Amino acid sequence: MTGSMRDYARAALGAGLGILLTGGMAGLVIAEAPAADWHTAVFLIAPMGASAVILFCLPSSPLAQPWALLAGNTLAALSGVLFAQWLPDFPVTAAALAMLSAIALMFAFRCLHPPSGAVALTAVLGGEPIWQLGFGFIWWPVLANSLLLVLTAWIYHRLTGYRYPVADHDHAAATPTHMRYQFGFTPEDLQQALGQSHEVLDIHPSQLQHLLEQTELIAYHRKLEAITCEQIMRPVETTFEYGDPLEAAWHTMLAQTEPAVPVVNKAKLVIGILSLSDFVRHAQASSYREVGPALQRLIRWSPTTHSDKAEVVGQIMTTPAITIQAQMHLMHTIPLMTSHHLQLLPVVDASNKLVGLLTQTDVIRALYR
Repeated sequence: MTGSMRDYARAALGAGLGILLTGGMAGLVIAEAPAADWHTAVFLIAPMGASAVILFCLPSSPLAQPWALLAGNTLAALSGVLFAQWLPDFPVTAAALAMLSAIALMFAFRCLHPPSGAVALTAVLGGEPIWQLGFGFIWWPVLANSLLLVLTAWIYHRLTGYRYPVADHDHAAATPTHMRYQFGFTPEDLQQALGQSHEVLDIHPSQLQHLLEQTELIAYHRKLEAITCEQIMRPVETTFEYGDPLEAAWHTMLAQTEPAVPVVNKAKLVIGILSLSDFVRHAQASSYREVGPALQRLIRWSPTTHSDKAEVVGQIMTTPAITIQAQMHLMHTIPLMTSHHLQLLPVVDASNKLVGLLTQTDVIRALYR
C-alpha cells in the first residue's frame, strides 16, 4: 500500500464521520419500522461501511466516484427489492438473482461499486423491517444514505486538501501537455493493452497512464543523476583573452564549429563568452542590408590611437559568463540551458578554472544514450 500514516489516519477519520451520519439516518428509518432493533440497523450500515472505505481510502478510484456509488447502490437496491418480492419463499435464489442482475446493470450503466452487492443482499435478506419498506427501501434509506455519504466525502476531502470527485480531465491534467507524448507509449497503446488483459481494473486508464509516465520520469531522472558534466564535456580547443583583436577573433569563430568561445584571463578563469551574435549586436546595423558593412566596420582594426568603436574581444563579449561545475549532474544543466537560452556552457573545476565545454549537442547525445 502507498501513503503515509497521516494519509491512513485521515482516511479512517473521514470514514468514521461518514458512517456516523449515515448510521444516524439508518437508525431513524428503522425506528419508524415495526419490530425495529439495533441489529437490523447494522444491516443498513454494513453496505455503507464498505462504501466509506472506498470513498475515503481510495477517493481517486473509479469505483469511488459519485455516479458509481449513487447509481450502483440504487440499481442494486432495485434488483434486491424486485427479487425479494418475486421469490419471497426462495431467499437464497432471490439473493443470487439479485446479485447477478445488480452486477449486470452496474456494468451496463458503467457504475460498478462493490459494496452495492451488499445492498442487493440487504434488500433480500434484511428481514421483515426491510421487506415492509418495499420499493421505498431504494430511496430511503439507500439513496438517501448514499447521497449523504457522497456529500460528506466531498466536504471532508476538500477540507483536508484532497480532490473529490475526480474527473477524467483531472487525471489528464496531472501530466503537463508538453510532457504527455515524450514517453514510449500512447493512450491508444495503453487502451489496447488493457483490452488484451481481459480484467476489470480498479483504476481509470488516464490515471494508470499518469502513473506509468511518472514512473518513466523518475527513471529518467535517476539515469540523468548518474551522469556528470565531466563525463560528457568536450575538451577546450580555443579560448580568447580580453585584449584579443576583433578581426582575429572573427576569423577564428568562422573557422570552428563551436557556437561560442570562452574568454579567459591569465589564470584560466572564465570572464565571458564570445559568440557570433555578440558581433552582430555590436555592429548595430540599421537594416539587414547594412549587416555586412556594419560587421566590416566593427572588426576592422583602427590604425589610430583612439577609437569610437569596440576593438577587442573584452569590449563585446557577454559577461558575466554562466559556468557549471565539472561534478554537476547533467539533469541540472538542462533547465539552466533552456531558461537562459544557452548553446554552450563552460565547465570549470573546483578552482573555477576552465576544464571543458558542454554544448546542447553533448546534452542531446547523452540523453539519447
